[in-house]
Parts: sequence; C-alpha cells; structure tokens
Amino acid sequence: MPGLLNKLRMMDAAPAKAAPSPDPSVKATEAPFGCYHTEAVYPVSTFCDRRHATPPVLESIFGCAFPAAFQPEDVLFLDTETTGLSGGVGTIAFEVGIGYFTENSFVVEQFLMHSYPEEGELLRLLNVRMQRFPVLCTFNGRSFDVPLLKSRFLMNRMKDDGFPQTHADVLYPARRLWKLRLKQCNLATLETALLGVEREDDLPGALVPQTYFQYLKDGNFEPLQKIMEHNKQDIVSLAQLFYFLCKQVNLPEEISEEEDLFSLARSLEKRGEREKAMKCYRLCADGKLSGEAYRAMTVSEKRQGQVDAAVKLCQTMLRRGDEPVFAYETLAKLYEHQLKNPEQALHYTRQALLFLAEPTLRKNETVQQQQIALQYRYARLRRKIAKASSVS
Repeated sequence: MPGLLNKLRMMDAAPAKAAPSPDPSVKATEAPFGCYHTEAVYPVSTFCDRRHATPPVLESIFGCAFPAAFQPEDVLFLDTETTGLSGGVGTIAFEVGIGYFTENSFVVEQFLMHSYPEEGELLRLLNVRMQRFPVLCTFNGRSFDVPLLKSRFLMNRMKDDGFPQTHADVLYPARRLWKLRLKQCNLATLETALLGVEREDDLPGALVPQTYFQYLKDGNFEPLQKIMEHNKQDIVSLAQLFYFLCKQVNLPEEISEEEDLFSLARSLEKRGEREKAMKCYRLCADGKLSGEAYRAMTVSEKRQGQVDAAVKLCQTMLRRGDEPVFAYETLAKLYEHQLKNPEQALHYTRQALLFLAEPTLRKNETVQQQQIALQYRYARLRRKIAKASSVS
C-alpha cells in the first residue's frame, strides 16, 4: 500500500520547474538527456592505492570471478535515491548516481527525474552506461538497488541487459571485517571510522522520499541539491571503501586494529584460505585477542590433523594463561584419541576441573556445563584406564 501511494503522489504531482545547476563547478545539462544530468570530476590522487585490487584479492573478498586483466576502469560504482526505503512495486529510483575511473580521474554522473514520465529515459541512459563495464560495485545493492532497478526496467517494458555480470557488494565483506569493532556497518559509520569522512549538513536518508515528493509539488529544486550531494558522497565513499578493503586484505600486517585483523582471519579461514588466515591469527597472538587467536589456530591445526602443532599451541596457551580450560580440555582430547595416552588425558582433564573449581571463578551456566562435561570425561577415562589395567 505505501508503494502504491508513492506512485500516485508522483503521477498527481505538478510538473517541475526547470532545475538550476546544483553547483556552478559541476556540469549540469537538460538536453539531450530528458532528465536532469550532472557530472563531477575528482583527481585520482584523492583515492586509496588501487594496486591492491588484483583478481585474486577481489575473488577472496567477494567470492566471485573477476576479469583476468582487471583494471580500475572496469568497475562501475552505483547508488540510488528512491521514493521509499523498503522497496516494493511502487518504489522508484528517482535519482541514480554512478562513478567510474578514467585514466586520470574519477567521474561521478547523476541522473534525476523531474517527473515520473522521465523514468524511461533515466533507465535508458543507465543501461547504456552500464554496458561499458564488466564489474558493478554497490553497497547493499544486491538486496536493494539492483532488484529495484530491474523491477523498474520490467515495469517500463525495457531490457535490462546492461547490468555487469560481476557484482561486488561491499556491505557483506564490510560486515565480516569491521562489525566486531564498529558494531554498525552502514556506509556513514564506515566512511567516518575508516576513511575519516565527516559530512556537514547532510540530509538524513529517511528524509529523502518526502523531500522529493515536495519537489514534485512545488518545483523548488534547491532542497534536492542536498540529495544530490548526499548521493555523490555515497559514490565517492563507496569507491574509497572498495580499494581500502582490497588493501586491508592484501596487506593484513598493516592493519592497526586488532579486532579487524582477527575478523579478517576468520573470514579467510571460512573461505578456505587457511595459510593467510593463520598468518593473521599469528599477528594477533600478542595482543588483547591473543586467547581467541591461539584458540582459533589450535582448532585449525587439530582439524588438519597436525597433532604436534596443536599440542604445542595448547602448551603455549597454558604458559601465557590464555583460555586454560580450553587448552587443558583440548590436550585431554588429543592425548586420548590421537596420541593414545589415556593417563596423560586424565591428568589434563583433572587440571581443567581444578581450574573450574577455583572459588573466585563465577559459576555461570557455561561453567557448569563445562564442569559436567569434564566430569563425565574424567569418569570415562578412569574406567578406560582401569579396564586396560585388568586386561594386562
């Protein structure tokens, strides 16, 4: 129902007045586009080092294939401003911004509908632009921008054959790498925390739809300038974030925040890049997340059947005082099942139980569950040792 209401508002709105250029330093044209069009150019020197965006790095981050001869000029960065934030049939992308690199600059083009009948021309121009690029980059575009645009192509009975085959949605790897530290991973949080971008007098996203609807009523273009500026900054920040992400993955030793390094290690391990993951875990081994890092390395070595390496890691954890219960219990399992030494396994199980019996240790539900499991293991090992003694 909200989507239909939005559509009716647009159809009933009065024709918009001619739109002035939002910024004298930015080229703005009406004809031959039919819809409002601006173009802004930024120097390449303002962007992160782009050399880290190699196909192997990109495939590791996004989990999809990239052109073998990938170049920065292959990526189209896209962001939309819409009449609704929840999608739906009646939601329309009244403004679409795209960004791309040329040999010496970064170009941001923006297309905005004066009124609903201009949607077809906006989509036609967008489709023509997209056909030039093999890679599309968005922020949550996989769930929102792309499905919305494809639905609008369908509603206008137009082909949407311009969408690049490879889609790099930055939101998902951003969550994997930075959510542990930043908690929130919307674009505004990321650009402030990672890129040092502080927006001034920015229009909140929640006000975008009503601002556009007001323009359709009174034809006053001035409030839309904030929408255009907001969208332009989104595209520039998206491109910056894309290459910052590549650098972090390619050079983990330069990551200054330990939570980010640990998150990267977990992400790499889940993708099967164990060697790189272990490198990141080792870089965390002397910081505040040392216990988690040693634990992750131990589990990885054990999973790979590297018993001696797992034992050494557990012994190191005990010397450092990192997660002693986990270390004792893991040693007990290794000595019982892999090293076939139930006596030593019993010793480590007893040590774990003694640690959990410390009066200063808070007995929450997790501790109680650990105690029960260890007590069961201790009793089973004693029976196993007694049976072996009686047979001999």
